[in-house]
Amino acid sequence: MNKIISYIGFAIRANKIILGQSHLKRTDKKLYLVLVCSSASDNLINLAKNLSKKNGCDYIITKPKLQDLTNIQDVKIIGITDESLSKAIIDNKEKINIG
Repeated sequence: MNKIISYIGFAIRANKIILGQSHLKRTDKKLYLVLVCSSASDNLINLAKNLSKKNGCDYIITKPKLQDLTNIQDVKIIGITDESLSKAIIDNKEKINIG
């Protein structure tokens, strides 16, 4: 799980992440991965599915809360805009109990 936290931290520091539902709906940036918390509402999970279809990317429902992975309060959905970081997260997803 530490690798995933590191990759998300790299994305945050490099400004390669979009946080929250309203920002994701408005963005025109290419998303390579959408992470949504398992405690999110059905509407938010559907948004993650729709964003992944629109961008041709994967979405992952995480069992640990995203606020624990990002150290940002009340975040339920994030988009990663860096292809290599997204691939690294996908390659290591079994380490964070993905649902």
